[in-house]
Amino acid sequence: MVYLFSKLIIWPILRLFIKKIEGVENLPNKQFIMVANHGSYIDALLLIILVAWYKNKQLCFFATKDRFMGPIWSIVFDHFGAIRVNGSIEKARKALRQGKCLGLFPEGQRTFTGKIQKATHKGLGIIALLSKAPIVPVGLNTYKFWNRKQLLPNLKTNIKITIGKPMKFKGKTSQAKKVVKTVMKDVSRLARISNT
Repeated sequence: MVYLFSKLIIWPILRLFIKKIEGVENLPNKQFIMVANHGSYIDALLLIILVAWYKNKQLCFFATKDRFMGPIWSIVFDHFGAIRVNGSIEKARKALRQGKCLGLFPEGQRTFTGKIQKATHKGLGIIALLSKAPIVPVGLNTYKFWNRKQLLPNLKTNIKITIGKPMKFKGKTSQAKKVVKTVMKDVSRLARISNT
């Protein structure tokens, strides 16, 4: 069982603040790449526990190599299978081969405005084209719950999660940017949030 105690403790608490989850049936039974917009401090944990709860799979998110350092963060990141960005393409492919799932926020950081920021990296496209793993787009409405301007979460605001249908891509890695653009367009549609 993936994160047995974590999900049994964390998911019931998170569920108190989730107004609606749509599209859980779109989560594949095999490994996949989950891609979402990034509006809140809680986004990664929310999706990690959601996938563990509904699919009993480990969702490994990419993490910066410059922040969230130190022994405590190392323990947390190791527990949840975070992948530091150095050499992340090969690490990601290895995780998929091991049956794990990947989580990515192509914006690279939490939004400053509530709108979806432009994706500046093409790593998602490269990984998808090399691995042939399906991409699951997710629209998150978490910005008002706990964004970068808030010291603490706003517990009166409800979260909404919309999971889209899996997308598969074929082609050469030179098409990586096009893949990212296509996926983020669907993420924006699911989140009902416009781009900056």
